[in-house]
Amino acid sequence: MSYIYPRYLIGYNPLNEIIMKNKKLLWMVLPFVAGAIFGISLLGLISHANQSKASAPDPVVTRINITDAHAFCQNYSRVATAYTSKMNGFTVDKAELTVMNTILGLTPSAAGFRLYFGNDASGTGLMIICGIDASGADLTGNIYSATKSKVGPCPPFCDVNSPIPGQ
Repeated sequence: MSYIYPRYLIGYNPLNEIIMKNKKLLWMVLPFVAGAIFGISLLGLISHANQSKASAPDPVVTRINITDAHAFCQNYSRVATAYTSKMNGFTVDKAELTVMNTILGLTPSAAGFRLYFGNDASGTGLMIICGIDASGADLTGNIYSATKSKVGPCPPFCDVNSPIPGQ
């Protein structure tokens, strides 16, 4: 015959029962806490990685009149050196593309665009952008200037590792 002893007679410790219940709670909460810590760390890493190291200032885009466009191009011509290299391409940035889309919206008859080099009175490099008609003549009703930031002919504004021109 076997005897059933009450728990308190066999070395029962109520503290062990509390610890066991808390271990179950710990195992239920631990994955949530670990996931939260991992998620917060990942968000911090992503937000840090998305910060540009040394971003160039945004180009300034301005609608200008024909007189200013002419003056800016003349300012550039006075200080420009002759371009004697073979041109493989031309770099256009988002500011110029935005201006081209703006011109196209204002002048749907534009067949293309022309970009002129210019300098303002302080010597800051500009791109002067206007639409052109089907015969190639400048459309001077909507002219814009945008500050230059690594835009222009290739070379010098090239991707030297690009397989496209095969240099």
